[in-house]
Amino acid sequence: MKKLSSFLRIISAVLLVIVFSFSAFAPSTDANASSQQAKFTKHSYKGIYLLRYPQVYGINKNAASKINSTLKKAAEKSYKSYLNLKKAEKDAKKEDFCKKTPSKCKYSFNSLYQVKYNSNGKLSIYYLEYSYTGGTHGKSHVTMYNFDLLTGKQYKINDILKTSNNYKKVQKYAFKYLSTHEPYSCSVFQLSDVTVNKNTQFSFSTDGIYLVFQEYEIPSYYADETPFIKIPKTVYK
Repeated sequence: MKKLSSFLRIISAVLLVIVFSFSAFAPSTDANASSQQAKFTKHSYKGIYLLRYPQVYGINKNAASKINSTLKKAAEKSYKSYLNLKKAEKDAKKEDFCKKTPSKCKYSFNSLYQVKYNSNGKLSIYYLEYSYTGGTHGKSHVTMYNFDLLTGKQYKINDILKTSNNYKKVQKYAFKYLSTHEPYSCSVFQLSDVTVNKNTQFSFSTDGIYLVFQEYEIPSYYADETPFIKIPKTVYK
């Protein structure tokens, strides 16, 4: 049974890669809202198939250069994490418990991306880093890269929520939604269960933003997909 469980976890990681492979270039539902859009080429860093990142073209060259530099740096950072994990795997295989149960020492690291918004002169790219070190669950971390397609400027959430009052309004709205919708309502009971601050990830949308929560950021929430909670512009404007 232990071998079967380990095998199933590895298969799950592979399936995650396949899903993103087919969806990486799926257009946003808002993709036709504006003629100001980017086009993409897909890349594997240093030829490593599991380390994916995009590059943009079809927009202002200076803006494209800034965006591509940022995205390539993300891939370089992922590559360092990949090398560190491979080294940890090599060291782990020297231990007795690995010799007895080799499946516990098959580590993996993937970087995956998805275009979430590409319209009205704005671009949002979902970038996921996923690592598996033989345990029950792998670990994932999401970074949202949000850009102005005309200038290449990278947006952070404090460019959108400019006052503490804006943050509070968005936090209350997100809490109200999460506490009344499954599967979140079974674990979100009080305002402090929902954190919205300068480190919160977000994606653009036509009439607002989506808050993007990290794995385990919502108490007791376990799922195969990262929670995206839509916040209408009227909440914070």
